[in-house]
Amino acid sequence: MNQRKPRVTRESAAERAMRDEEVLRANSELAAYFKGRRTEREARAALKTIKAFVRSRERLDPSSRPPLPGADSAKTPKKSTNRKAASDGGGRDRRTPRRKAQGKLSKSAAVSSETNVSTPSEVLPESDEGTP
Repeated sequence: MNQRKPRVTRESAAERAMRDEEVLRANSELAAYFKGRRTEREARAALKTIKAFVRSRERLDPSSRPPLPGADSAKTPKKSTNRKAASDGGGRDRRTPRRKAQGKLSKSAAVSSETNVSTPSEVLPESDEGTP
């Protein structure tokens, strides 16, 4: 069996930072593909970048491997998010609601809106305590 010797190539901090940014970008591109925001071609290119990074990382001695890209941000504790409280802040929501079809209301929608309207006699009966 022919095994390759691991090549020891030292890269500068600037090269490592640039490579880390590229891997993070490729990771987000791949995630965007699964959300339907990127094409398969773009996802394949991102996957090649990630695979090359993993291969080069496997060649390094485990004790001398630098931390994974984005690992320093994962160590910081995240604030607990309360989505309802965040939306009460007066800011706009991230997602805009879908537009409803403009046009005539369907019969079921017209009937349901009529059933919600109450007549004045149904509102509240007057109580006997307030009258003499």
